[in-house]
Order: sequence, then C-alpha cells, then structure tokens
Amino acid sequence: MGSKIELMISKRQEKLLDFVVREYVRTAKPIGSVLVAVKSHLHLSSATIRNEMNELEQQGFLIQLHTSGGRVPTDKAYRYYVDLLIENRTGLNLETEHKNKIRQALNGIPSDPREVNKMVARVLSNLSENLVITGISQDEDFFKKGLANLFEHPEFREAGKVFQLANFFEEFEGMFQFIEKEFFNTLGTPHGVPVQIMIGGESPFKQIQHETVMCAKYSLPGDCIGSLTLVGPTRMDYEKNISLIKYITEELNKLY
Repeated sequence: MGSKIELMISKRQEKLLDFVVREYVRTAKPIGSVLVAVKSHLHLSSATIRNEMNELEQQGFLIQLHTSGGRVPTDKAYRYYVDLLIENRTGLNLETEHKNKIRQALNGIPSDPREVNKMVARVLSNLSENLVITGISQDEDFFKKGLANLFEHPEFREAGKVFQLANFFEEFEGMFQFIEKEFFNTLGTPHGVPVQIMIGGESPFKQIQHETVMCAKYSLPGDCIGSLTLVGPTRMDYEKNISLIKYITEELNKLY
C-alpha cells in the first residue's frame, strides 16, 4: 500500500502524465493530445504526444473510455503522481488562507478530545470538499462531516453509487477496529508517517474501490490519539488534501 512504483518511464512521459493528472483533476474531462499540445507547455507535436500517450496507456497509466475520446488517469497513474509528490515534497505547501482558517478554528477550542475532533472533521471537510471522519483510538465516538460534499462530484451522481457509499459509511463505525488494525497501525505514533493513502483498488473494502482514502493520526488533549479518514474520488486534489492533513496534524501535535 502506497509503495513507490519503480517503473521506467522517461522524464518526458513523467511530465506528460503530471499534466494529464492535474488537468483531469481540474476538469473531470478526458484529456486529448490536442489539448496537451495547446496547454501543457511541453513543446511537443501532437504526433509525439499521441505516441507518448499510447505508450503510457500500454503501461497501464492511462485509459481511453471511448475509442474517439481522450484519456483519463488510472489508479496506477494517481499512485505514481502521489508518490512523486510525497518524495519531492513539491506543491505540499498549504495556501496561507487555508492555514489561517485552520489556526482560527484551533484558537480557543476547549481541551476536550471530542470537541477537537468535531472541529477537525468540520474544518477539513469544508476545506477539502470531501468526506471526513474523525475518531479517538480505542473509543467508539466518531464524527462524520461532508457526505453531501461527495455527491457534488460528477463521479457520485449515479443513484446506485450513492446508495453503496451511504451504506458503507453507515457501517463505518463497526469496521473501525479492522481499519485501525489493518491500516492505522502502519502509521505508528502521531509523530510518524504523516499521511497514509489508499487509491482505488488498493482499498480492502469493495464498496470504496473507486475512491481515495487518506488516513492520519494526531495528538489530542488528555494523552488521547486522534485519527482522521478523508474520503473522496480518485480524481481528487491530492496536493491540497495531503497539505491540509499534514498541516492540521502538525499543528495538533504542537498543541498536545
């Protein structure tokens, strides 16, 4: 889970893949070679771009949904992109406006782990526009915020998809012990690895294999350990969401 993909793709292909992921995250529309030629600043001909995109498709990074349409990133592409982000730490500086909102939310909050967790769920779901669930390790108190945010994304507009997701989150509390054992334990202490990420099919849960799940642990008042789970489409703003989680957990660890 989350290991670096050791694959031989050229620097040019890496830049092309980076552009396709970012553009698809922004627009939710398949990316064609003409768009890449016009917008990417890669200074490549459409023919070269087509060849490179064909190569990336053969390697499993891109998929063509319709024969005449552009391509979209696969889970493998998102994993490559995320691993590079974390490895290089580029783009993981949170916007000042978001930092200020998090700091304001932390100011004057009661020293009660449940109140802190409510705030974390509320602020993160608002800023990320995804679902956030917070809990206390070895406790059964959970706060869910932002389920409605998920259904704003084009990926979740099918009735069947909504039902499946809603069912999963209703059962989340019962699964938490499993998640804690199978997933959170790899995080170690709150000062260890800041964010763990499961992308699409990496998830052990069949109901959420088209989503990305980010998890982190952090310090809470009274020597409690908090945990948060952020869930959104695989087509999410990874830079922003990783930066949000990284910043809020670092601030909480300083406080408690």
